[in-house]
Amino acid sequence: MTNRIEQARADQSLTDWSMVLDAGRIDSPSRSTSLDRLVRRYWPPLFAYVRATGCSPQEANDVVQGFIADVILERNLPGSADRDRGRFRGLLFRSIGNYLKDRHRRETSLKRRPAAGRPTSIDVTDPGMLACGDRDTPERSFTRHWVATLLRRAVETVRSSFLDSQRETEWMILESRLVRPMLDGSDPVPYASLVESLGLRDVPQAAAYLVNGKRALGRAILDEIGETVPSPGQVDSEARDLLRLLSERTP
Repeated sequence: MTNRIEQARADQSLTDWSMVLDAGRIDSPSRSTSLDRLVRRYWPPLFAYVRATGCSPQEANDVVQGFIADVILERNLPGSADRDRGRFRGLLFRSIGNYLKDRHRRETSLKRRPAAGRPTSIDVTDPGMLACGDRDTPERSFTRHWVATLLRRAVETVRSSFLDSQRETEWMILESRLVRPMLDGSDPVPYASLVESLGLRDVPQAAAYLVNGKRALGRAILDEIGETVPSPGQVDSEARDLLRLLSERTP
């Protein structure tokens, strides 16, 4: 139980401003760990952004690797982050856009540099698994994958909390009725099936459990958003901004 809680807290630090700031401090003894966590945290939205510009999966992989090496590491992008100036997500979004523009300018005047010599030690999940909508703009694709990562982290927080509190039945109902449909598009399991398989009293009891689960997940999502903005007062604004970006349609 203790190990699971500790792992969940370690994972949560991935969205914490302290992790970003620590990654930018050259003399920090934990900088390497923070940089690794930062890269893994932001890889999916960065990859999605580049793919949405028309790059193939392999090209997008190369671009993100280059961005990590040239901008995040060599130029120490986290070191320029200032929580008083806004969200790190915004700084990262602007930086990858500028990097792509500079890369395009270089490639129109020079032959592409050999891949040898560029750091390739970052081990990530197969980027080809991250599909991008054909009509997604780079910004919307970035945001969509950012939100998906945020949701998965909030879900894991709730899952760990429920299981550690001996609330496995409530978690199974939340997972079957909301989490899986939200994350992978599967159909919600019928209440009647859950009542039978979990040995519940009736459908109202199952529905009450789901209400509790929704509230817990909602709080976890807001907590995750709160870790990415400079102050608690900006949580609602950030949530509205994310929803707006996700709802915008491309021409």
